[in-house]
Order: sequence, then C-alpha cells, then structure tokens
Amino acid sequence: MVLHLPSRTFNWWPAHAIKMNFTFYFLIGMNVIILISYVYHRGQIEYSKLRHQEENCTKMLRHEEMAISMPSTLQQNVSEIFNKIDKMVPNITFTHIDNTTSAKNSRATLLNPKDMYCIGDNLTVQLDMYDYLGNRKKYGGDFFRPRIYSPDLQAAASGRVEDLNNGTYLVHFTLFWQGRVKFSLMVYHPSEGISALWRARHASDGVISFEGKFQYGSQEAITKCGFRLDEPDDKLCKYLDHRDEESIHCIKIPNLPCESLTYMRGVNHNPTYLTALEKQLFVRSNIAVEISKKFEYVDVGNCTNSKEVNKEKCRTGMDSPFPSGYFLKNEWHPVFCNMFPYITSDQINSCLQGKKLYLIGDSTLRQFIMYFTGVINNMKYFNHPFGGFSYWEKTLLAVNMEKNIYVHYKRHGFPLASFNFYYFMEDAYTSRQIDQHAGGKNTIIAITMGQHFRQFPLHLYIRRAVNIRRAIERLFLRSPDTKVIIKTENTRNIDTRVEMLAEFHGYTQYLVMKEVFRGLNVGFIDAWDMSNGFATEDVHPQLHVLKNIISLAFTYAC
Repeated sequence: MVLHLPSRTFNWWPAHAIKMNFTFYFLIGMNVIILISYVYHRGQIEYSKLRHQEENCTKMLRHEEMAISMPSTLQQNVSEIFNKIDKMVPNITFTHIDNTTSAKNSRATLLNPKDMYCIGDNLTVQLDMYDYLGNRKKYGGDFFRPRIYSPDLQAAASGRVEDLNNGTYLVHFTLFWQGRVKFSLMVYHPSEGISALWRARHASDGVISFEGKFQYGSQEAITKCGFRLDEPDDKLCKYLDHRDEESIHCIKIPNLPCESLTYMRGVNHNPTYLTALEKQLFVRSNIAVEISKKFEYVDVGNCTNSKEVNKEKCRTGMDSPFPSGYFLKNEWHPVFCNMFPYITSDQINSCLQGKKLYLIGDSTLRQFIMYFTGVINNMKYFNHPFGGFSYWEKTLLAVNMEKNIYVHYKRHGFPLASFNFYYFMEDAYTSRQIDQHAGGKNTIIAITMGQHFRQFPLHLYIRRAVNIRRAIERLFLRSPDTKVIIKTENTRNIDTRVEMLAEFHGYTQYLVMKEVFRGLNVGFIDAWDMSNGFATEDVHPQLHVLKNIISLAFTYAC
C-alpha cells in the first residue's frame, strides 16, 4: 500500500523579511569588496615604497663598499711613492754569508786617471763587487756612502752612486777645491743585507711599541698603545684623524674614559724579524767597510781655465741636486746658490728681528733653539731652566724682547721614541700644527722628521710627508709670503741595532723627502748630504755642521 502524504507549502520567512535580508548581505558584500580593494591597493603602494627603499639601501651599501675597497687619493699617493722606492731595493735570498758582498775582495778603479786634475773636473771611480769566495757579483743593490775629503783643508763632499745592476757601480765625484783629495769608498751594507732590512722593516707595524698612561681624578693606569692593536673595536680607545688618515689605538681601561689619556712613552721589546743567518751581516765588523783600492788620493790644481761661477743667493723654490754642495774650511758651499753666514748673534738678530720662527720636528731641529740660548746667547728661554737635551720632548719657547724675536719649538707628534713618559695631551701632527699658523712675511716655519720613524714601515713616513706637503700648500694659499724650510734627516753614529736605526732606513726616508717636496716653494736643506760628506757620526751634528745648517736655513728665509 502506498501512502500519499497530502501536499503542503511551508513559508519559513515572510516575503518582506527576505527582501531585507538580501539588502543587508548585499551591503556587507560591497563593503568587503571595497575593503579588500583598499587593502590590495594600499599594499601595492607600501610594497613600491619598500622596494624603492631597498633599492636605495642596496645602492648606498654598494657605494660604501666601493668607497671602502677603493683607495683614497692619499693612499694612492703613498703607494705610488712606496713602489718607486721598492723597485730600487734588491730582493735577494742567500744560504751562506760567503755568497754576500765582501768589501775586502771588491775592487775600486780610478777611470781615466790624470797626474793633475783641475778644480771643477768630474772624476769617476768604478767599483766591481765580489763575494767572500772571490766570485764576481752579478746583481746590484749594495748600499754605499762614498765621499772625498782633505783633512788639512777641512774639506769634504759626497759622491753620487750609479748602480749598473750587474755588480758594477760608477761613483761620480766633482773636484771642488784645490789640494790633495782622498777617497772613502765604504760599503755600508751589502745588497743581501739591504734586502733583509727592507723585508724586516715591513714585516710588522714597528720594532718598538708604546704605553699610555691614563689619569682620571685620583685613578691612574697604564695600558698598551700603538698604530694598530689586535683587539676588538669595543676594547680599544681610538684617536683618529680622518682627514689625514692617521690613527693611534690604546687598549681600554675599565672605568677610565678614553679622553683621560695623558702621557705616552716608547717601549723597547727588542723584537727581531731577521733570521740568524741575516744577523751575521750586521755585526760591527761587517758594517761600513772600506773597499780595497790601489789609489789613495789625487792632486787638484787651480788651472787657468777654471772659472768662478757667480751664483745667486739661495732662495726658496730652488732645486737641490746631489751632491748639493761641499765643505771647505768647515764652511758649506752649495753648488746651486750662494749661502751667507748666519752664525753670530748680530747676524741672526738681523735676520729674525720682528719675526716668529716655528721649529717643528725632533731634537736635531731643537738644536737651533739650543744654539740661540746656549751658544750665542741672543735669546732666553721662557720657563725652561734646564740645559742641553734635558726634557727634550718638551715644547720650548725662547724670546729676545729687545729685537722682538719669538722662537717656538715643538715635536712633530706621534711617534716619538722616548722611553720616558712625556705629556701626550699637547701632541699634534706637523700638518695640524701648520694649519694653526696664519703665516705671513714675518713668519718662518722650519720642519724636519726622520729619526723617530726609522723603527716603522715606510708607508707611515710617506703618509706623514704627503700630509705635511698638503698643509704647506694650504698655508701658501692663505699666506704665500710665509717662508718654509724643509730639513732632511742627517746620518747618525754606526749602530748595530739595525732593525731599529739602520742608516738605510734613514736613506729611504731621505729619498721620500726629496720626492714629496720637489717643486714646492720651500727652502730645502740637504742635511743628509752635508752630514755624509763630513762623515758626521752623530745623530746630533757637531757644532760646525750645525752652524752651516742654520746659515743655509736663514739664507733661504731672510
């Protein structure tokens, strides 16, 4: 049986309710669509901004990376000069000292000898180098300090070495004076030693280190300092000169601010970067050895065809050749200009009256103010009751009130190989000291540096020299009448601590000095040539040499 349920319609919602419900959901749907559209478009805008920011950040990072990876103009200048010196230095390895240059076995030959020479003649000596086994050397690079001299005449001059890079050298002399002239043909270091010294000098950041003393109230502590320290950045106090790319670092001391660094001193920890074999080259008996020669002297006459050359007064901007002059009767005679004596109190007062003289450098320039106050006594120290080189790191002031003369000495700034604590807060690089001077026609600035840089890689010295040149150029822009004198470093006593004080280190710095200041309107004092010619074996030249250095400086300036 099939049951059929009766058909029936059920109205669950009234008609008006259905219409209201549709309208309600329609409005909600439209709002949702609008909201989604807004969120989408807003997201697109923010994404575009973020992408733009990301691209800008990426470009900035790439620019910074390029700036870091690309050397600055200063770094390029330093590298260019360093590479010039580097090409001159031999790169030699040896296995036994017998294979190195022997001055005793080497030979000196006078080319085209004469019975009598004339004043002004050029003379050449050929050097042929051999090793200790008697084998002919086949490469160059030996370091010489040749000179001619006449002891009775108190005369001397340097010789110029031409390296033929095959074991033969030509030494060129000019015969400047009449009389019997002797020769000194000295092998200061063999080429193998020069190669070792060059490598050792650049094997570290320096062969002396430093300690800084921090003082803060009643607290005091000493810590390690230097150009670079192997410590994390957050453990270091950094003293940076961004413009000149100079830096000094000290290890931080807990509870003492970096600004409390007050004193500094050098520490000689005697490191060595020479091998045991290389050290044999630098025992005293192997340093500064004369080459065997069959001739001892030549005779020079005042021939009728020799003419006295009239030279103009020495002035700033002149090119200084090598050799730059000669001694005769203990007086220096530049070959390129005429020097006047500034030795007596009256002579120096006539030059400096109404002027300010700023001496920026080391103790070899400090000798100027010592000469004024201790030899001719034309000036008096202000608040410095000590004599000689006592407290030589200290800034000094001397005055002559009657003549209105002001002389100021200040060290050239870090590094300073002083093993006693000195007041570091007044330290300033030479370039910064020059920037502080207004200059003018009554201002003289004399500059030197060298001895305190021998212990460090040559890059440091080159950078410092280039920065000094830039400072002088800025000075000349604001005050072209200012007189600036550049004094090269001089030779010093023979010292077996060659890694620290080698004459070859000084010679490379001398070459840098000549290169950097070429073409600048300064007076150039070739103290290396003067001290080599007279065989000055003292870091502080003897009085007769100092007098001539002072005379040349003031001939330029006055």
